[in-house]
Amino acid sequence: MRSAFSGKIVQLVAALLVLLVNFVTSQDPDIVKTCTSYKKSVWEETSEFSFLIENAPIIYKTLDKCTSYAPLIIGGGPALPKEFPHAARLGHREDDGEIEWFCGGTLISNLHVLTAAHCLYSPQGSVNIVRLGDLEFDTSTDDADPEDFTVKDFTLHPGYNHPAIYNDIAVVRLSKPVTFNEYKHPACLPFDDGRSVPSFIAIGWGQLEIVPRTENKKLQKVKLYNYNTRCRFTADKNDELPEGYNGTTQLCIGSNEHKDTCNGDSGGPVLIYHKDYPCMYHVMGITSVGVACDTPDLPAMYTRVHFYLDWIKQQLAKN
Repeated sequence: MRSAFSGKIVQLVAALLVLLVNFVTSQDPDIVKTCTSYKKSVWEETSEFSFLIENAPIIYKTLDKCTSYAPLIIGGGPALPKEFPHAARLGHREDDGEIEWFCGGTLISNLHVLTAAHCLYSPQGSVNIVRLGDLEFDTSTDDADPEDFTVKDFTLHPGYNHPAIYNDIAVVRLSKPVTFNEYKHPACLPFDDGRSVPSFIAIGWGQLEIVPRTENKKLQKVKLYNYNTRCRFTADKNDELPEGYNGTTQLCIGSNEHKDTCNGDSGGPVLIYHKDYPCMYHVMGITSVGVACDTPDLPAMYTRVHFYLDWIKQQLAKN
């Protein structure tokens, strides 16, 4: 009896080990390593000291300052300083210096910004400038460190076919590398496809209402929920969605309240907290298309970033 029981215990432990190994190996080792290196580049400081004795060994100590700048998001509202250092705003600068900002993006390396492919079809002009490190536009009194970067080039996913929003993903390459600090720092790429994630954080400088009464100049955040396959029934087929919702390449996200992304948020991220690093986030989706923003239980569609990891890594290799 005891032998049979012990055998079952061994089998159970072995099965758990297999599950653990499968979970660990399912995470892309390059992404895990890169995410950790980004965290260390800003939030870890190594100091050295030794006892005042001749030939005493040098001791190295690492101080980890990776803490969250804000409590877990409940609802939404204005973002706090340094809360989303990966937030990017994309625009077109005219020859006279005037800038029209029209899309969001996510810094994912020192040279690359992830955004929506449809943002590169803007009637305002091609994306030629990216702003990082900002919080509230047209003010110098916020705790921010804005810096503008010209665009070297950009690449749309080869499967994107305007005006349809399938494969609505693009990578913008900056003309010079970003110096990381607490105001400008990449988000991590996803470890999984987000199907089991219950909620996300969306950010952007877009409209706060369907018919805005004033221009929004401050970065906003909102907690949204995973509606999984609901978009199959809420998204009608049209020029943007000729085949309807695609659950393989798109996320279906929304809220049962008047909380949503809206015009001007396109290209920006939907995020989750990194499970080990409270100062870091994973970009799980890209704001793509909605039916009618700010409408309860009418979720919008976001590009599922995890599906495109191989393509994204190809773009990151283009330094």
